[in-house]
Amino acid sequence: MMARILILDLNPKLTYPDLSIAYLVTPLRAAGLQVVVETFVAEEKKQNPSQTNLNLTNIPKYLESTQPALILIPSYLNHYVAIQKLAHCVADLGLPLILGGGCLTTCSTEDLPLWLSLKGVTAVFVGEADWVIAELVATVLGKQDLSVWPGVCQRGLEMETLSAPPLQELELLPLPDLSDFAWQLHRSALIPILTSRTTRLENKQNIYSSRPVQAVLSELYIQAKRYPCKEFIFLDPSLNANLAMWYGLIDNIQAVVPGCRWLATIFLDGKNDLGLDLNTFVAARTAGLRHLNISLDATQTLKQGKLLNTAMERNRELVAYAYQAGLSVRCLVQNHTLFNSLADLPNTNDFLLQKLVETTQARQTASSAAKQTSSDKPTTAPHHQPKQTPTLRTDQTVIKSGGIKSDSLKTKVSFWQRLKKTLVSQKSHKTSEANQLV
Repeated sequence: MMARILILDLNPKLTYPDLSIAYLVTPLRAAGLQVVVETFVAEEKKQNPSQTNLNLTNIPKYLESTQPALILIPSYLNHYVAIQKLAHCVADLGLPLILGGGCLTTCSTEDLPLWLSLKGVTAVFVGEADWVIAELVATVLGKQDLSVWPGVCQRGLEMETLSAPPLQELELLPLPDLSDFAWQLHRSALIPILTSRTTRLENKQNIYSSRPVQAVLSELYIQAKRYPCKEFIFLDPSLNANLAMWYGLIDNIQAVVPGCRWLATIFLDGKNDLGLDLNTFVAARTAGLRHLNISLDATQTLKQGKLLNTAMERNRELVAYAYQAGLSVRCLVQNHTLFNSLADLPNTNDFLLQKLVETTQARQTASSAAKQTSSDKPTTAPHHQPKQTPTLRTDQTVIKSGGIKSDSLKTKVSFWQRLKKTLVSQKSHKTSEANQLV
């Protein structure tokens, strides 16, 4: 009888499967193990009526009736409280429980014992276990010594190193098994793809490893055949960090999966274009790209709590290019040192667009004032002069702003809608020009 391995998903996505789980499922099933993936929600009120998920109320009975040989939980730092309660239930039944995942590489030597001290936790694996998960599970099932595996941390044992070695030979990784995702319940589901891995070492150095372009294209083809979906989301924090991958997808993805659509996250380092010019955006739109997350590093773009003018100009230009190419945009701010909360930061494209409008309006007001001063004639009585309506001028569009009766709330609500109309009006001739160059 095959051993039953239970993997609990504490971070379920409504639109795509969790790759941290899917990459573990493949080698475990290939090793002949029975793998069951279940969604666990810490609060019952968050239950989806169309799904029966595990929670703190029903999981004791579920574990007692199924008796899994081992429980695996890919963990995130925000799961501590949920795992604390869950591990207590597991301890009462005497079942082995291993926590782990790449996200725990951010744990310090002071934080990791907090996880290990939880009642019911057998061990914590720090790092990516794709290559060793089957052997690691076999060690647990055989009741052998887990400490021989780099990355495994146990209570009471000295931790010589925190994380497992970075993954190598990514081109040999088996395809993640996405069959446990409820595809039938999510009509807008996406197939997640990773084109690279970044491992954070104890010395805070990041090791970046990229997959070959052909391996990614092959995965796109196979996964689109396996599952009822032709829409992809690239989970890389910066897809254009590898220009060969960025251009390789743009040039080939439609030939591999005709009619597909995709989403991606990109970044601008402030020094190089990194494939983020208008022509490339138009080509990407033609290749099926529909939405961009633009990653901004707060430590590079902020100084003393204010956006640097040069960074602001680059960001404005990038957002404008994306809109002109017909893409939807969201700006994400990655902050590591300046603020305690991302809510403190102006982290949306609306902020960037608002600043762009305000700058344009200020320039227009100054220009209008200068023109009015030069055109004033002493022969014309002031009360005979026509009433001036302030406008926001662009190359092709003149958008009249509100008159004296317009309140600040109305202006604030509509500022970026007006700018978007301006960008759309410029789009037609610039897109045609770009298409000739692509």
